[in-house]
Amino acid sequence: MTDQLKHSKANLTAAQQAVDAMLEARSFEQYESDWRDFLGHIEKAWIKVERACIPIQASFQPWQGKYQALRRKDMLLRYLKAARDADTHSIQDLTKIEPGGRGLNFVNPRGGRIESLEIGANGEILQYRGDPIHVIEIPPRPVALPVKNNGQWYNPPASHLGNPISDKHPTILARMGLQFYQEFIAEVERTFFSK
Repeated sequence: MTDQLKHSKANLTAAQQAVDAMLEARSFEQYESDWRDFLGHIEKAWIKVERACIPIQASFQPWQGKYQALRRKDMLLRYLKAARDADTHSIQDLTKIEPGGRGLNFVNPRGGRIESLEIGANGEILQYRGDPIHVIEIPPRPVALPVKNNGQWYNPPASHLGNPISDKHPTILARMGLQFYQEFIAEVERTFFSK
């Protein structure tokens, strides 16, 4: 039996390669290009599942309904589709570089006391007296931006499948989205093509 979902799986592989490339990107421009590639491949994977299931449409479409509803309601899935559509049909930024900074944490996790602190114009600590602290350097990093699609704004997701998302880093969003679509295609294969 031939693999009816081979084209969808090829797009999943390409989406995984885009995520890997995002992790290895040497410039912001390359990173953003890989993010755009990911968005395109993940949407193509979905569309190619639908095309592969045309011969079994009568049973597939009702089954697929719960996943279509998730794509409309789940914040991550809705955002990934909107970002892909915005990239395809408009000219807008999908990501930006969030500036880095410096954080201060007390060595004692229960907290401590700062007697005096003087910070210079470049963020360096000029003078500090108080309980011991750790200085944490926070590097600049990419974050997903709100996107406009068909006149509607879509914010980076705050949740996925009922779980909170606190980090708007595109690589984190891509990994969660990729996992969802991998599981979806595996379920399609088990349900319709492994008999």
